[in-house]
Amino acid sequence: MKVTLIDYTGCGHPDPMHAVNLLIFTKNTRLTMAPGLLQEIAAWPQEKKTSELEYMANTIPSSWEFVDYNFLIEEVSRGFTHQFVRSRQFSFAQQTMRVLDVSTGPGWDYLTGPSIPQKEASGMDEFWDEKEATLHALYHEHMKRTGDTYKALIREGAEVEDARGVLPTNILTNIVGKCNMRTYVELARKRVSPRTQDEYRRVLEKMKQAILEVHPWVSIFLERTVDRVIADLQSSVNQLRAQGMSIERHTHMTKLLDQLRAQV
Repeated sequence: MKVTLIDYTGCGHPDPMHAVNLLIFTKNTRLTMAPGLLQEIAAWPQEKKTSELEYMANTIPSSWEFVDYNFLIEEVSRGFTHQFVRSRQFSFAQQTMRVLDVSTGPGWDYLTGPSIPQKEASGMDEFWDEKEATLHALYHEHMKRTGDTYKALIREGAEVEDARGVLPTNILTNIVGKCNMRTYVELARKRVSPRTQDEYRRVLEKMKQAILEVHPWVSIFLERTVDRVIADLQSSVNQLRAQGMSIERHTHMTKLLDQLRAQV
């Protein structure tokens, strides 16, 4: 998996704080909105800008929509992208399987998941228990048969768009996603739950790292006090689960925390 921030608000702008200035400008609608105001805000001292951002992180988020991010997300499963494209405030462009013969070149690859050993782990066989070895064999032998079937269909004259029907949900793909800051922040808050698919959470974490490299001040919006409190509560619930709490009780409490996240 690889996540690259290929474009963003302020990219190439001579003022590295351009996105901050734009955020504050669009928030200050109570003032006279004119180009001169944007220039005035740009001249504010850093302390004043930080104070304004801290205020904005806990108020109406409509102004967050004026800062955009474009991501190239590579080598993720279509199982993940099936969920990801339901984020309706994103724009997407995804690698096709309808006309792309994935049996050519380096061939197709796929994801397993946390509960199944990766095929690259063959050198660690001696550390697998019987269950892991069984899961590994079942999964990867099936994937090999699937790949062989796909290649045979293409070889015998099937159209690529028809042969793709045998390909697995976890085949790897590349996708471009564009969103504004509000969309990313709200999505990240909702998907931190341990009930979220592992791959999804890892993609969002890599997106966060990429954003903070160019806009470190976004941490103010991602790490509000209330979010840290909820994260601490989730950690406590997970510890209780490890100490013997029933899975039903753990799931119930996690759902309650998810509802709390959705309200703040």
